[in-house]
Amino acid sequence: MNLKSILRSTQSAFPFIRPWKFEAYNFGTRHFGWHVEAEFRLLAGLAPVSLALDIGGNWGQSIHALQRLARPGRIISFEPNPVLAARLQRRFAGDAAVEIRNFALSNAAGEFTLHVPRYGNYLYDGLASLKVEEARDWFTPERFAWFNPARLHIDSAIVTTATLDSLALSPAVVKIDVQGAEELVVEGGLATFDRCKPFTIMECPTARIVEQLSGVGLQAYHYHQGKLQHWEHHDSNVVFMTDAHRATLGL
Repeated sequence: MNLKSILRSTQSAFPFIRPWKFEAYNFGTRHFGWHVEAEFRLLAGLAPVSLALDIGGNWGQSIHALQRLARPGRIISFEPNPVLAARLQRRFAGDAAVEIRNFALSNAAGEFTLHVPRYGNYLYDGLASLKVEEARDWFTPERFAWFNPARLHIDSAIVTTATLDSLALSPAVVKIDVQGAEELVVEGGLATFDRCKPFTIMECPTARIVEQLSGVGLQAYHYHQGKLQHWEHHDSNVVFMTDAHRATLGL
């Protein structure tokens, strides 16, 4: 038993803590620009933009960062998890510039089952998986003090998918954070990337994605020791931009 395992068990007993945490996080981003990564700060040099896509809405962190820095006329956020999508829809119900779509972007239209683990009353949405065993097997006595397998439940939901290309959107900015499904998103949206060449922020892209987007004029960069440089298998946020983006930003 260690401190982390005790903290995990404690937070599982008090699920209201997490919404409070994210509300405070998003308040700081919205009003003061706190918790904003360097890649997002580049957007201020491109603002205002027309349409921004937030692919992987989660708890709305990127929506607030996009609003503050890119100042888009419209944001469409894609969140396949029905619990998170419903939360986002309630949060932005009064904002006509933000639209939440409860489906996933992939390389084909269809549907899949999303498995989301819940321990006690605490929903671990960040561990949602297409494989039920992956959603379940992370929960062990090593990770949770006083672990009780009877408290572990797996919520499952049918999620629909569509391709970005099928939506006929013209984004100026795209953010992608989809827990390992980035290749599917890009494959299903390559014509859109080619046509619009949006400034794109992506977490941990593969070499294949870098090659595909380079082929349509979007070169990959990442920050290293505070400096923006060409991507070299960097496991962090990566920015894809054209020479025109770089000129506008003075890079």
